[in-house]
Amino acid sequence: MRVNTKLLPNSNFGWFCFGICVTATTCKIGNKIPGIYAFLFLFQLLFFCLFEILPPRLTKHCNHQVPWVILASFLFLLFADTNQTLSQRFPKRFFRDFLKQELNRSPLSPFESRIVLGLVTGSTKEIPKDFKELAKESGILHLFAASGLHLGIFIGSIQFLGNLIFSKHRWLSILLSLGFGFLYLYVLNFPVSFIRAYLFAFLTLVSSLFYRKIAVSDLLIISSATIAFFCFSDFLSIGFLLSFSAVFGIFYLKPSLDQMILKTNKSFLKENFTLTIVCSLCTFPVLVYSFHSYSYGGIWINYCLVPFAGILLPSLYTTLLFQSLLPSSFSLLLSHWIWIPASYLLSLFLKLFQSLSNFERAYKEWKSETTLLLVVSILLILILWALHRYNLNQNRITNRLILCVLFLFFPLSFWHEEVNSLPILTQSGKGYFTITLENKMYLYGNCSPQKRIGLPKTIHPIKQILFESETCLQTVLRLQKKEKIRDVIFFETQVSPFMRQFEKQGIQIQSSVRLGNDLTKNVTLFRFDGNPKEVNSLLRALKESEKNNSFQKWKGILVLDFPPWKKKEAKEWITYQKLLGISNAWKIIIVEDQFEISLFHYLTNPNLL
Repeated sequence: MRVNTKLLPNSNFGWFCFGICVTATTCKIGNKIPGIYAFLFLFQLLFFCLFEILPPRLTKHCNHQVPWVILASFLFLLFADTNQTLSQRFPKRFFRDFLKQELNRSPLSPFESRIVLGLVTGSTKEIPKDFKELAKESGILHLFAASGLHLGIFIGSIQFLGNLIFSKHRWLSILLSLGFGFLYLYVLNFPVSFIRAYLFAFLTLVSSLFYRKIAVSDLLIISSATIAFFCFSDFLSIGFLLSFSAVFGIFYLKPSLDQMILKTNKSFLKENFTLTIVCSLCTFPVLVYSFHSYSYGGIWINYCLVPFAGILLPSLYTTLLFQSLLPSSFSLLLSHWIWIPASYLLSLFLKLFQSLSNFERAYKEWKSETTLLLVVSILLILILWALHRYNLNQNRITNRLILCVLFLFFPLSFWHEEVNSLPILTQSGKGYFTITLENKMYLYGNCSPQKRIGLPKTIHPIKQILFESETCLQTVLRLQKKEKIRDVIFFETQVSPFMRQFEKQGIQIQSSVRLGNDLTKNVTLFRFDGNPKEVNSLLRALKESEKNNSFQKWKGILVLDFPPWKKKEAKEWITYQKLLGISNAWKIIIVEDQFEISLFHYLTNPNLL
């Protein structure tokens, strides 16, 4: 007996959307191939002619599906906008201003207000950088990013209230929840995870109105096709892959795991456990391939915090709604009383998160290829799906063997290449940034007396400081004395009159190369502030570094940290890179608002270069 969990569509419209997904995937992967669209048109035409010519015996099993696939492919190539560019989407300004106004009237601290703003808007930009880094290493950053969890809780809360009010008219409750859900989707500016979650809710609830049940394969394929057709830039993006991979695990792998672990037990603890495991397993390949990192502690941290978020978010939504409906004179008097439940739950959530994250985050980064981990994780996913698809998870020996492999996969993959030697951006600002690598701290740029730079908290204690500007001398001396660091190197490009003073303080002088010349074996990183007197020496350093590094995987990064009035000139460096004599082996980055994220990705995933 087969269990009805197919990957292919069940309906004709599902096959139509399947044709859109296949064509969109081909366009996305082959967008740099010249003539890809002409090739697809020609291929579809030849395929259609071949389908018509072949005898009916050979095509009887697919004579209803193939025409829908071919029609969808032609329509996508004709009408879909494939020239969209992927950009970070922020919530609507009026919604963000409204939330900030309401939070200013609340008794929450500034830190708690920023956390609430991040939770409600699903924007990691709103939360402090230190907290964001901690959330990333703890594997719960998705709670502060616009995800299906937020929309699911939001629509579920509204539908619960709607069912109480319209108990005899269920369709009104469904329309109410879908309407407010779309409004929430609009004010958050249509993030891809929200679009996926809303399409799921829309298709499921509307089909229930007509007493129909939509297949999970159709649900996934129709949602993917809608995003591919109307939001092509988000199709196959990291957010798209993470969202759909987690849902794939819930639909296809969780039933299999439920059959293996305490089959008759239906408790909340067991359901939450299997849900966390399948989501962690299915998002593992995406995270490891894209970021070369994974939070193993995030598995059990999510197990504890995600259900808690299911209680916290409705309380925040309800509290903000009540406060906004009250007149300003009453809200000032009653705000402390209104916010008591939400404030208590928020403080409990933050304390629980701090305790769990401090206990063990088990955040791992890999410096080399992780092909073996990707292959094993994908094989595990396919095995778990096949067991449920073909009803093979009834044998106890098979179940125990698969469970042993599954639960050993996470600790063994954690110990795979244990050395953590990736450069990590720890502090940044306009005019400076610091990078840590094992026990070294690289201090790029100028130090300002208004910004106090300290040693980052790393696994390996900092034993060496390398800097390139005399303005950082006071900072370096302070850190050298406070932290008892003996090894300090100053990379000076011009002869300094304070050479003897440097030597007295135990500071080594390096004048033959620039700071970042040997950041790692495969990466060289230079910073340039736009000083015209330094252009020639910079170009010489770029050529010498490229000449001395003959490794096949070597890449160079040039960070342009120009003053605001020279931002246009910085962009010209990218435009006229070859005219300046800078080869394509160098990736030029301009310091902007998203600087720390983009640089971190370049350093941790050289394939992005």
